This record gives sequence, structure tokens and C-alpha cells, in this order.
Amino acid sequence: MRRRFWQRTYLVTLLLFLVCLYAGLFSLAFYTYGRSVENTENACLAEERYLARSFERDLHDMEEAENGTSPKLLMQSYAQNYEKQRVSLAFFEGDREVFSSFGETPPLPENGTITQIKEEEDRWILISGEIGEGRYRLLYGRYAGDLDREFASLMLTYAAVAAGVSLFLAVFLLLLLKRLSLPLEKLRVTTERIAAGDRTVAAEESGKDEFAALAKSFNQMVEKVSAQMEELADDAERKQALVDNMAHEMRTPLTSIRGFAEYIEKAAVPEEERRDAALRIVSETDRLKRISEKLLDSAFLRENTLQKETVDLAALLADTAARLAPPAKERGVTLRVLPGAGSAEGDATLLSMLLYNLTENAIKACRPGGEVVLSAGENRISVSDNGKGMTKEQLAHVTEPFYRTDKSRSRAEGGAGLGLALCRQIVLSHGAELAFDSEPERGTAVTVVFPQKEAPQ
Repeated sequence: MRRRFWQRTYLVTLLLFLVCLYAGLFSLAFYTYGRSVENTENACLAEERYLARSFERDLHDMEEAENGTSPKLLMQSYAQNYEKQRVSLAFFEGDREVFSSFGETPPLPENGTITQIKEEEDRWILISGEIGEGRYRLLYGRYAGDLDREFASLMLTYAAVAAGVSLFLAVFLLLLLKRLSLPLEKLRVTTERIAAGDRTVAAEESGKDEFAALAKSFNQMVEKVSAQMEELADDAERKQALVDNMAHEMRTPLTSIRGFAEYIEKAAVPEEERRDAALRIVSETDRLKRISEKLLDSAFLRENTLQKETVDLAALLADTAARLAPPAKERGVTLRVLPGAGSAEGDATLLSMLLYNLTENAIKACRPGGEVVLSAGENRISVSDNGKGMTKEQLAHVTEPFYRTDKSRSRAEGGAGLGLALCRQIVLSHGAELAFDSEPERGTAVTVVFPQKEAPQ
């Protein structure tokens, strides 16, 4: 089972603290024991010096009094006096033992040195020194087993304290880390819900610490990602609709072409009907060509950067009017260019395509006897007609690909509903604005407003 971050932090922190705690406590215990032994040894050394001087003085007084008292009796009296203090004494004359209160006299250490011996569980501190100008040697021994028992008791006390502190710390640290990691746990639950598809949840941003900042950044990221996903979903939906509409648009002329081709191939028809069928095939082929050209223009516009230059809008209107004069005359529509002057920064080819599409749509919207007016201003162009016009609902969708305000007219004239969608792309690529003003049976006015030129510094 994989441990969570707070669990790993808990174990590492607890282990590190326990190591430091036990190392500190036991180091203190050993230091205290060492100091106790050192102090005891110093006290024993002082007591041994004092005892040696006292014995030497008493021995000297006894010898001067010549009362016949044996030095051994003096030694025995000293041993009895110190017995209650758990001190044992031994006296030597040369290497010969004269008296000893030890059960078994230990080996003599070097003169003036301190040594320790341990018999079973009893510890003794031994000190050796000369008495009476070297005539005698004194072996001083103090029982030090209490030091070991005190050390063992101290270790048990420290171990109990360490165990209690460890238990308290383990519980406290567990609660503390769980409390501190609660924002991360909430964030984890939130991410799981978001991953499961719930976009309504948000991370809690309470507080002013790093977790609150993290939650805020996370929410901002989720908002941006959600917006991008919605945009991608909308874009995918639009692309799918474009593909569906394109397939539908291309299916109709292809079906007609196939039908008329089979009719010409198999049916025994008069020459005039055969000619009409051939003309219909040519018409549907031209329609497919126009659809493909519009799609290629749209693709070109998306994948290439603009080659901007200063475009004379009046000249652009005049050129467009000259190109569309024949089809306008054929439909009985008057095409008029109002005098005016203006310029815009943009791609001349794309702007020509824009104005051509707008003017062509205006001509198609007019009935015989209608009029289309082109005009230019300082940073704008306008195309208006007195044709059929559009409703508000139609205006809301007029720039969508394959949308037709009059489906029967568009199909009859070979339209695919791509012209205004292409116009919108061209306008957006120039940072311009495209505005429609239309009423049913009163005509439509389309205005393109280009960005103002920056004044020279």
C-alpha cells in the first residue's frame, strides 16, 4: 500500500525526533553517571589522604608514648570506625599484609592511583598510599555498587520519560499533520471529482497560507482549462457542423450530376433535352467549384499571415463595381458607386475578396429593378441594397458557414452559404468590425469599419 505524503512526513519526523530524544536522554544519563563516578573518586581520594594522615599521626603518638599498643590494633580500630561508611581498609608492611577488613584482599594498585574492581554485581573504588615514611602502605576501598544501581534507576526513569514523551508526540504529531494536510486532502478530492467530469466543484481558498494560494491558483487553472475545453468543444461542434453541411451541400450537386449523366447515357431523349441535361451538369459542376474555392479561401486565410499594405478604398470599390457590372446588368440591378475617399491597412487581395462577396450577395438579394450602392469613407466601406432584407433571427446566423437566409434562392443560384462566413474571417483577421443593418423587404446595409491608423510620432 502506497503511503501518502503526510504519512511519510509523519514517520520520518517521528523517527527523527525519537532518535534525537533517546540519544539526548541516554547521553545525559551517561554523562551524569560519569560525573557521579568522578565526584565519588575525588571524594574517596580526599578521604584516603585524610585517613592516611590521621593514622600516621596516631601511630607516631602511640610510638612516642611507648604504651605497648600494637599498630595492628590501631589499624583494626580505624577499620571498625569506617566500616559503617562501607569502607574497607588493608595495611601492609612492605609486601606483607598486616591487617585487612576486606573479605578477600584485592591486588594492590600502584601507589597514589585510583582503580575500580567489580566483583559479581558489586563495584569498589581502590586507592593505595604510603604511611609512616614508607614503612606501611594503606589500601583504601569504598563500595560503589550504589552508583550502578543509581545509574540503572536513572536509565529506567529516562526510558519511562522518553516513552511518555514519545507517545504524546506520536499522537500530537499525527493530529497536527492530519490537520495541516487537510487542505491537500480536500484538493485531492476536488481533483478527483473534476477528473470524473464534475466541473462545478472548486478548491477551498480559505486562509492566507501557501495552501490557500495553491487552491486559488488551482481554481484559476481549472477555470482557464474549462473555458478552453468549452471553446474546443464549441469549435469541434462548429467543425462537425461545417463538415456535415459541406457533405450535404456537395451531395446535392453530385446527385444531380450523376442523375443527369445517367439520363444522357441511357435514355433516348431529343437533342434539346440532352443539351438541357448537359447544361445542368455544367451548372452543378460550377457550384461544386465555387464551394471548393470558398473552402480553399477559408483555409488559406487561416494558415497564412497577412501581407498588409495601404489599400485605396475608393479604387477598391471601383474595381469591384467593374467586375460585377455584367452579372448585375443581367439581373436588372443597378450598381452605383458613391464618390468618396479613404484607405485602410490590409491585404489587398483579401479586401478585394471581401468587397466582392458582399456586393455579390447584395446583387443576389435584389429583385429586377433593385439597386446596390457602394461607398467608402475615411476608414470604412459600405454596401447597401434595397432587396429582400433579413429578420433579426437571420441576422444572428448570417455569418455562419452554410447558413442561407433563403434556401431556395441560394440553391437555385448555386450558393453554398460560405461567402459571408469567409467575409467574417477576413474582417477579423484585419482587426476590423462587420455590422449588418437590415429589415425585411427594405434591404440590407453592410458596413466594415477598419482600425484607425496610428498617428506618426
